[in-house]
Amino acid sequence: MNLRKPSDFQPALADDRLAVVAAWLMEEWAATEDDLVRETDSSYTRGTTCFGRQRTRILNEYLSGRQAWLGIENSANDLVFSIGGVPCRFSNDSLAAPSKRAVLEAHRFQLPLIEDAEPGEAVRFCFVVDRGIDEDSEPRIELLGFTASDELVCSWRSERPVRTLTTVKVELPQPVEVAKPAIVPKRRDAGDEQAAGSPGP
Repeated sequence: MNLRKPSDFQPALADDRLAVVAAWLMEEWAATEDDLVRETDSSYTRGTTCFGRQRTRILNEYLSGRQAWLGIENSANDLVFSIGGVPCRFSNDSLAAPSKRAVLEAHRFQLPLIEDAEPGEAVRFCFVVDRGIDEDSEPRIELLGFTASDELVCSWRSERPVRTLTTVKVELPQPVEVAKPAIVPKRRDAGDEQAAGSPGP
C-alpha cells in the first residue's frame, strides 16, 4: 500500500526533522545493545533501558535548545513531544503487529489535533522502532500517521543504518634507548669485614 508522507498532512513534520529524531532513537538503541551484554541481561533489561534512554535523550535535546522546533507536551514516562507543534510519541514495537499503547491509542496531549480533524487527515503520530519478527535484526524506524478513526494514512521510514567495525589506530610511544647497566663486584667497607669476623653473642 502506497502511503502519503506525514508532511503532506502536517508540514512541520519535514523529512530532515524526522531524520534527526530517528537518529536519537537509533543512537540510544545501539548504545544499549553495546552496553548490556552480561549474562544477566535479557530482552527485558535491554528493552526497559533502551526506552528510558530514548525518552531521556529527547528530553535532554529539548533542554539543550539546539532544535527550535522540538517541544515537550508531557514529560512523564508516557512522553509526548512535539515537532513544530505537532504532538508525537515513540515506541519500540512491531510494525507488522503493534501492541504498545503509544502506537495503538491516542494520548490526551494528542487530542486537540484529533478533535479538529478533517476526514482522512493524519492527526496522530508515533515513531516505531522495529527490530523485525525475531527482534534480532538491525532496527528500522518509521513515523506512522493515523486519522482520528485510527486509519493509517501516512508513513515515513528512516534509512536503514549500517553498523560497521573500524580499526582504531593506537599511537604508541616512541622507544627510548637505555644504557646497559654496569655490573661490578660488590665492595665491602671496613665495618662489614669486622662484623663478619666478630664472634656471635
